[in-house]
Amino acid sequence: MRVRAAGRTGGGRLKGVSLVIGGAVLFALGLSVVVTGTGLSGALGMRVETFGRIDCRDTRTEKGRTVWHCFGESAAQQRADAAERDEAAQEALRAHADGVPRSERIERTRILFTDHDGRTDPATITATQVFDGGRWYAHSSTVVGYGTIPLLLGAGAAAWGAWGGYRLRGR
Repeated sequence: MRVRAAGRTGGGRLKGVSLVIGGAVLFALGLSVVVTGTGLSGALGMRVETFGRIDCRDTRTEKGRTVWHCFGESAAQQRADAAERDEAAQEALRAHADGVPRSERIERTRILFTDHDGRTDPATITATQVFDGGRWYAHSSTVVGYGTIPLLLGAGAAAWGAWGGYRLRGR
């Protein structure tokens, strides 16, 4: 007498298709992260900019590591911030007549996963913004490394499902 668990029996084909689809989704996710980290994202229509005046505010970084959050200014922000500094300085000169001058409002952009040498902040960082108004991701080896994991797992799962590797188990 043979006892079977409730549910589908003999669903090997469905397992293969689900592995292929799941693997393809993981592969696509990993590929998009790798493209973001390498700078090839500009060709795909993502926004790529170079930032200067970098401030990482992290003194615990070891040589060759990645800083999670750095702040920088794009070229347009540098021009606007220079004008803001000049205007604040002019208002400070007129403070005796107009009262207390306003402080300068400097805009800086937060950049994630910046490669750092552990001593000095980088002079410039090139980063990609995946979605308009979204976060900026630095072109770094860490981003590529994080993207490689789902890329390889997805390729392996899709191949396993497509060629029937899941059927190799003992019956």
